[in-house]
Amino acid sequence: MIFSYWQKIARYCAGFVLLTFTFSTFASGQINCDLRKLELTQMQKTKLRLIRMQYKRNQDTNLQHTANNKRKSEQLTQILMKPKFDETEAKRYVLNYYMPRIQQDIDELKVQYEFLQVLNQQQRQNWINNCLR
Repeated sequence: MIFSYWQKIARYCAGFVLLTFTFSTFASGQINCDLRKLELTQMQKTKLRLIRMQYKRNQDTNLQHTANNKRKSEQLTQILMKPKFDETEAKRYVLNYYMPRIQQDIDELKVQYEFLQVLNQQQRQNWINNCLR
């Protein structure tokens, strides 16, 4: 009885994680697709849960990098207030400003790639045909 109770909790959590994975990972410009239509095995669900956990850890790291807005604002002010425009410093500022976002986009593509690797050929084709238009 206790085992059955924990199985229900595990299934609920797995379903919640999978739905969260679907909505958050593919929300940026992608159609939200229902993973249940793919009829995933328990092993696939477990692998996707692990991918999702890694993605969340990476997101937390990326958020820390983008939290330096005050420092970036001060750097921008320094660049703009100088008597002569320093192109090298401006390039450094732009690179520092956009690199965290670029890394976040790369991480999202990596998650999508890892997601597709979990699927079998038929599931992958269904996902691509229905969700990546």
